[in-house]
Amino acid sequence: MKCNDARTFLSEISDKSITMQIPQEDLDYLSTSGYVTRTSKADYDQGAAEVANLEQMNQRLQQDRTEGAQAQKAATQDESKVHSLFFGLHGDAYKDETRQRLETDQEELSKSQAVISDDEASISNYIQKKSALDQLVPFGDEYLSLSSSGVLMLNALNARMSRISDMEFSDFVQETKATDAELQGIAQRANYYVTNIRSRISMPSLDE
Repeated sequence: MKCNDARTFLSEISDKSITMQIPQEDLDYLSTSGYVTRTSKADYDQGAAEVANLEQMNQRLQQDRTEGAQAQKAATQDESKVHSLFFGLHGDAYKDETRQRLETDQEELSKSQAVISDDEASISNYIQKKSALDQLVPFGDEYLSLSSSGVLMLNALNARMSRISDMEFSDFVQETKATDAELQGIAQRANYYVTNIRSRISMPSLDE
């Protein structure tokens, strides 16, 4: 696979419209190298079915929040009665009934808050799944998307295409890795020298 072909294929995945056909071994290379994520049709269909319930879950969350607000209101009202200055003027039956009702209200409020928390966590999870599904594009009997490394590689290919168009993509990958390793080594050595120099410089005290 030439760099130009790799750039075209990665660009089509990014644009969510694949028309280019590539050999299976090239797709395997892009996948195992971490540039392309592959999802089976079965996994995609399962994810799509789960995400389809997102609107229903949002509606249930709104209902749970309404019920939670009612439980909060009831607990607040009964709590204010228990702590009222006039509470002690009432009979034992009234006091016991109010305290019992407050305890029940607080239990209902606690349950409601737990349900809302679970709903919000589930919805957040489904939103993440939907976002991932939206990045997938059909290709044969599976779905493809660019990984973060794939996005970076596409940017690198676009920036250097005039020079590397006919270069083997695997060679370009090795060249890029070697360049990155060299730059990282330079940065590490520079950091070592700076640290070493700073350690040799004595800082003046505040009294001087």
